[in-house]
Amino acid sequence: MGTIHLLHTNDIHSHFENWPRISRYLLAGQAMYDESFTFDIGDAIDRLHPLTEATQGLSNVALMNDVHYDGVTIGNNEGLVFSHDTMNHLYDNANFDVLLANLKEMPHDTQPKWAKNYKILTTKDDTKIGVIGLTAPYQLTYPALGWEPIAVDATLDKYLPVLRNQVDIILLLSHLGLPTDEHIAQKYDIDVIMGAHTHHLLPQGKMVNGTLLAAAGRYGENVGDITLTIKDHRIIHKSAITTPTYELAENDDDYKTIRGWIAKGRELLEQQYVCTLPREITPDEQVYDGLRALRQYYNVPVSMISTGMFSEELPKGKLSRYELLESMPHAINPMLINISGEKLFSLLRSIDEQMTNLAQYPMKGSGFRGKIFGYMRFDGIDRQKNGEVLYNGEAIDKGKLYKIATLDHYKWISFFPDVAQAPAKIELNLLLRELMANYYANKYKDN
Repeated sequence: MGTIHLLHTNDIHSHFENWPRISRYLLAGQAMYDESFTFDIGDAIDRLHPLTEATQGLSNVALMNDVHYDGVTIGNNEGLVFSHDTMNHLYDNANFDVLLANLKEMPHDTQPKWAKNYKILTTKDDTKIGVIGLTAPYQLTYPALGWEPIAVDATLDKYLPVLRNQVDIILLLSHLGLPTDEHIAQKYDIDVIMGAHTHHLLPQGKMVNGTLLAAAGRYGENVGDITLTIKDHRIIHKSAITTPTYELAENDDDYKTIRGWIAKGRELLEQQYVCTLPREITPDEQVYDGLRALRQYYNVPVSMISTGMFSEELPKGKLSRYELLESMPHAINPMLINISGEKLFSLLRSIDEQMTNLAQYPMKGSGFRGKIFGYMRFDGIDRQKNGEVLYNGEAIDKGKLYKIATLDHYKWISFFPDVAQAPAKIELNLLLRELMANYYANKYKDN
């Protein structure tokens, strides 16, 4: 009889302020336990941190190398915020395996060169452990970046029988969310599911139909440790705990290290010159610049954006990628929607009804990395005193289709179903701050 520990992290989102303690915990566990394996379940990377942004995630991979992961999978903050080419080189220098069975490279649906469908680990007593990785299969967005997402059940139906013929134990690295993990546990014979994506915390794990579910919350606020007791190559007991990172001891130089990562990222981003601003540009002014930038990018007469997208002023003088990141840290992309006049009226009513609440709403998720949602602003939509609404100076026809340049964030949140249901074209290779960099570089090119 023997014991195996599975150490795991998930949804760190470049919260490097927790990384020194996390890394010491993982390395200490690897040294203390007779046998252990270490995994990350995705969204380790988030472009809100200046060092991540400056290195396009390579800094994160370098830090992950230091703790000797045995396998990781990716989240949407790896797969959807980097270009296809960047993803193809993100893990060039990784010393760990990326396990990802449900994302293929287009046009021929081949396995990405940087990932494996699964791997098989062998313990000291020759127990075989199969590990498979899955990420949330965003059907509407991944193809635009050259990746073909495969349905979860179809992937498991394909690979689980193959693995069961070769291994004694099966682990799933699931960046799918708790509801999907629970569905998988009810339907499939999997021993342990390490979860992520919905930022759920399971302090003592959760048993579902004989499957142990484990998850460590978000932002590196907790670290997970699963214990498997093995006899004759079979699990006879399994349990999970999480340890809050704040309970872990700090070292004297942790603060210096954390600040050093920020300073290095800032230094690298400040070297990426955009233009010279003749004066300070306030967040309110950036809203209207954003509206104009969206209109120009899509060459349409109307744009829509919320004021919370812009957090900090852009100072007079040299504008670099660092200042743009500080004001617009979001993983949000430009989007063009087609909407009927009838649905446009419905959208405007919906905005009016919700604005009092949304003005100070502490928005989280769906790519947003700011503070509050704010007010919705339009350029090219005019409301007359008599109640008539004009689109580019003309009365809106309920039966006519209209184009609006906006951001994909509004498609994924629940506030505006008329936007969520509208046909859309999303520019996934361009973040809002990159759009604004191009806009300001052109506007102030003669300064």
